[in-house]
Amino acid sequence: MNPGRVQYLEIDGVRMHTVGWAPATDASGIPDAATTDAATPAAATPAAGGRQILLVHGLGANTLSWQPVGQLLADRFDAAVTAVDLIGFGRTRAPERRATIATNRDLVLGLLEQIGPATIFGNSMGGVIGTGVTARRPDLVDALVLVNPALPWGRVPPSSWVRVARYMPVMMPSLGRRTVSARARMLGPERLVDLSLGVTLHDPERLDPDLRRRLVLLAAERFAYPEAAAAYADAARTLIQEVAGDFDADLAVAAAARPTLLVHGAEDALVSVAFARAAAVRHGTVDLCVLDGVGHAPQLEAPERFMAIVERFLDEACGVPAPGHGGPSDERMEPHDGSDSRATWRTRGPGRGSAAASSASPSAPSSPS
Repeated sequence: MNPGRVQYLEIDGVRMHTVGWAPATDASGIPDAATTDAATPAAATPAAGGRQILLVHGLGANTLSWQPVGQLLADRFDAAVTAVDLIGFGRTRAPERRATIATNRDLVLGLLEQIGPATIFGNSMGGVIGTGVTARRPDLVDALVLVNPALPWGRVPPSSWVRVARYMPVMMPSLGRRTVSARARMLGPERLVDLSLGVTLHDPERLDPDLRRRLVLLAAERFAYPEAAAAYADAARTLIQEVAGDFDADLAVAAAARPTLLVHGAEDALVSVAFARAAAVRHGTVDLCVLDGVGHAPQLEAPERFMAIVERFLDEACGVPAPGHGGPSDERMEPHDGSDSRATWRTRGPGRGSAAASSASPSAPSSPS
C-alpha cells in the first residue's frame, strides 16, 4: 500500500494537510512517505490526461481513510489523486476556525479553485461537503461519488434510537466539546480507534493491521491537540443540521449538474441503507450501488470491489475509460429479483435505462494491502 506524498497547502490562510498519489507510470513518481511544505497549487501533479480526483473524509476521519484506494485510483484513471484533511481533523490545524460544514465546504472550494476541476469522492460527512461544493460550483467538479454519505434519516426505527441519542450532546456546543473530550480520555487512542472501526466496518478484520496501527498513532498524536474535541463537536452538530436542512436540495442540484454515484454498504450501522434507497428514489438522476456484506467505509473494507464499481461508473458517466480497459463494461444487466448479490445497481441516464439491476463483483472482499 503506497502511503502517498504528504504536502501542506495554503488555502485561505489554512495550512491544509494533504496526501497525493500519481500514476505509477508517471516518470516523476511520488516518493513513499515524502513530505513537502509548500504553498504550491497542487498536492499531486496532474497526469498527462489532466484528470484529477479529490478525496474527502468523514466525521472523525482523515486522509488515512483513503489509503487502500489512493494509488489504485491514480493508476486506473491515470489521475492525480489528492486526499485532504479537513479543518480540525487529521493534521489540518486551524484552532481559530470553527470546524463547521460550511467552513470546510469553503475550504474544499478554495482548494479546487487552485488545482482546477476534479472528480470528488466523499465518504460520510465528506459526501455532504462534496454535494454542497458541486451544487454551488459545478464548474469545479467533473463527477461526484458519494460513499455512504450522511443522509436524511426519515423515520428512525426504535432499534436506532440509542445510536441517535448518542449524538444529542453535540447539539449543545459546550456540552458536546466536553463529552467528546471526556470519551477520548476515558478510552485512550487504541480503544478509541477500535471502537470506531467496530462501528464503521462490518468486519474490522478485513482492515490491514498496519493501517490500524497508523490510525492509532495518529489518534495518540491528536490527543495533544486542544482544539480536537471542539472541532469534532462543531462538525457533528452542523452535519446533523445540514442533513436535516439543505442537503436534499443540494443533492438535487448537484446530481442534475454532474454525474453522481451513491455507493452504500448494505451493512452500514451508521447510515441505514434504507436511507440510501430512499434518496435514490427522491433523486432519479443519482446512480445507486449497494454493496452486500460491507459497512460504512467500502473503500477501507473492500477496496477492490469498491474500485470495480467506481471504474464502471466513471467509464460510463464520463466516457473516459481507465487505462488498460476497453471502455464501458458490457456486463449483462438483469432486473434485480431481491436475491443476495455482491452489488446491486439502480441505473439511470441517457442510453442506460432506469431499471434496477444486479451484478456480481469480480473480486471478493479483501483486506486492503
